[in-house]
Amino acid sequence: MRTNYRLLATLGVLTALVLSGAVRAADPVPTKLTVPGLDCMNCAKKAGDKLYAVPGVANVKVDIKAKLLIVMPKQGATISPRSLWEAVDKAGYEPSKLEGPEGTFTAKPTG
Repeated sequence: MRTNYRLLATLGVLTALVLSGAVRAADPVPTKLTVPGLDCMNCAKKAGDKLYAVPGVANVKVDIKAKLLIVMPKQGATISPRSLWEAVDKAGYEPSKLEGPEGTFTAKPTG
């Protein structure tokens, strides 16, 4: 009987934490691609369209001033850094840097 009360108390605490938002799934981590040739919104759209075609990409934000493409993955998705780099290549631009959960790259990732 005593074990059942302890289990119920533990479940009650966990439920309260989940409902309060203290325990939740990890938020997706963005990947930033620095693209020196990113000069205008047309360039950004062209590169963004290729990035959206990569499986797992939820959103692409652009900062033309900083020459950045910021890629947000879908919840629970892992996106290959190589796939992102190649997508920008296919758009006709060469990234100079990729920073994301898999690391920082200054050349096309091998994996």
